[in-house]
Amino acid sequence: MNQNVKTNEVFALKDLISYEEGSIANMDVASNDSMKYVLMAFDEGTGLAPHRAPGNAIVFALEGKAMIGYEGKDYELSAGECFRFEKNGLHSVTANSRFKMALLLILE
Repeated sequence: MNQNVKTNEVFALKDLISYEEGSIANMDVASNDSMKYVLMAFDEGTGLAPHRAPGNAIVFALEGKAMIGYEGKDYELSAGECFRFEKNGLHSVTANSRFKMALLLILE
């Protein structure tokens, strides 16, 4: 477990990670051989090129808006919404504005 996540403390995931100008910041919250829980902060206009998911995954939008490309179709994702990827699903993420998300990736 990441040391920034304190026991007996109320917190907002989006406050655990900061934006980095012109790039994408990421922080592992928790991980082991079968899962990863990661926070990501995308500066406006940044993104991840199309790639395949190494496991089933759920993206949780924490702040802002992004375009999720998934298997040839685009989906707009806003704070408070989620999106699921299947293992090996071809996807991309492009921040329409500054965008923070949490990613739960199940590795099998």
